[in-house]
Amino acid sequence: MKRRAEVPLPRNRRAPARSSRAQLLDVRVRQSTARRQRKSRVFGIVFGVLLWVGIAAGAVYGFREITNRFFLQNPEYNLRVVDAQLDDLMSKDDALRVSGLTLGTNIFRLDLAAAEQAFRRIDQVNTITIQRDWPDTVRIMVTKRVPVAWLAKAGDNFSTDRALLLDAGGGAFRPYRVEPEYWRLPVILAPDPALIQQGDILAAADLKSALDLLAARAERPTSLLAIRSIDISKAYALEVIDANKARLIFSPENPGIQIDRVQKLLENCRETGRQLDTVNLIPKKYTPVRFMLVSLQDDAEKPAADAKPNRKLKN
Repeated sequence: MKRRAEVPLPRNRRAPARSSRAQLLDVRVRQSTARRQRKSRVFGIVFGVLLWVGIAAGAVYGFREITNRFFLQNPEYNLRVVDAQLDDLMSKDDALRVSGLTLGTNIFRLDLAAAEQAFRRIDQVNTITIQRDWPDTVRIMVTKRVPVAWLAKAGDNFSTDRALLLDAGGGAFRPYRVEPEYWRLPVILAPDPALIQQGDILAAADLKSALDLLAARAERPTSLLAIRSIDISKAYALEVIDANKARLIFSPENPGIQIDRVQKLLENCRETGRQLDTVNLIPKKYTPVRFMLVSLQDDAEKPAADAKPNRKLKN
């Protein structure tokens, strides 16, 4: 029996279409494969995340245990020594109280930033540095603001409770405590000290003139002028009261030259036994001076009933 020869399909004819059942099976197979692949990817991602979370948690736990065992709970790092350089502002016990540092506390648990902030709330503290020195030491270094005068309101009775201290730059601050040497500081009397604290230009200019006068006096350690107070409420002049209660009127300009003029007057008074009552240093060519008469029988510091008339001394 002869086989029928296969006749090739023409090139422009399509292959017979597959049955709908075969197509449905193919689609289901592909969907199943895709689901398996998606599940596999999701499982891989979840497993990877859990693995890294476990590794991170283990690392954190291990780091914490190591930190606690070797540092935070190690008695070798407990605070035992406080090296305090306090510029004579306060005692070591005061420094510990202000800073909140406690001996025996682990040095890693100390909040040094909060301790520094506590020191900065003290007006008289100029600079503060606190640092750890392993394994059991903390160093506190303080510099204080050095006062040159008091600042008080003109016309009021002087009281340290209401007065402020002034440094050489004109900064006003409250003293941490009133030292005995502060009582000998001169007092600058201002019409409104609050304006100086607020940085008022005119008030600051008057204050600067008074501070320049004190600086010029400090540059002359042999000067006989002992300033007790400077009244800057007059604006055009500085009214100075010295240790002998003499009243001296200074110009705001050239304080050094005027102090030299006063020095000559005081030297003359020392030689002649006279005592100044008032001196006006604003005129440049002549110096109007008033002397107090002192009785030979009375104490040298007791003024006589009558004062000698004004004299003008040539500079």
